[in-house]
Amino acid sequence: MSDQNRRCTRTVECVSAQSPVQTRYFLAVPVRPHARVFERAIQPRYNFAEAGRILGRKAETLRRWSVGHDRIYRDEPRTDPPLINIDGSSDGSAPHLSFLNLIELRFLTSWRDTMPLHLIREALLYSAQHLGSDRPLLDLDFRRQGRDMFVEFGAELLTVTRRGQLAWPGAVASLFESLDYDSREHAAYRWWPLGRDRPVLLDTRINGGRPTAAMSGVRAVAIASRLREGWNPTEVANETAASLDEIAAAARIESLSISA
Repeated sequence: MSDQNRRCTRTVECVSAQSPVQTRYFLAVPVRPHARVFERAIQPRYNFAEAGRILGRKAETLRRWSVGHDRIYRDEPRTDPPLINIDGSSDGSAPHLSFLNLIELRFLTSWRDTMPLHLIREALLYSAQHLGSDRPLLDLDFRRQGRDMFVEFGAELLTVTRRGQLAWPGAVASLFESLDYDSREHAAYRWWPLGRDRPVLLDTRINGGRPTAAMSGVRAVAIASRLREGWNPTEVANETAASLDEIAAAARIESLSISA
């Protein structure tokens, strides 16, 4: 994040991390952006296949959005530039994507069927300039002010409610609701990719940021590997101490179908 030395006081929304049921309260705190949450968020962790399972998108689509794409259009070569700046390696020599890259890609998928994605990218750049934040989707301020910045950039990007107000599209609003922010560092560190009612999460402080059962702490891939070996959910629950709800959520995030 830019402007690492800011010092001021403002009212922030604090979120209790003690359970998936969020408790919100308000508190005036000094704004002191710390590099630690940001550094964890931009650490490359995921390949495109993993990201595809988490986001429910084809890995090749995510690759095109992330590293660009060469194609032929009307017999002429064209290059589609990347829509995000990946934090890892584009040649596959190391993990491609960070936690923040997943959030950026998830944000883009929210608009896939309604707006040209290059316009969303430009709106994000506009927001970054106004927030003084290189990566606005990680920043708590963007959750609060991003809608107004998108209105300034182009009101047609947003949805008109029945009351005539401009609002985020439903998928974008759901994304912001599924993110937990550090109240001191004002940065996202935890994501509930299936929504808060499904007990699987990605937390940059736990299990290397990999999908994890929310209460038991079992990695989703460990649950999925047993299911693939033919274990039934009850057997997996007895072995791992994960609940049946956690096992169902882990299976979904790992693109597995299981019987009840």
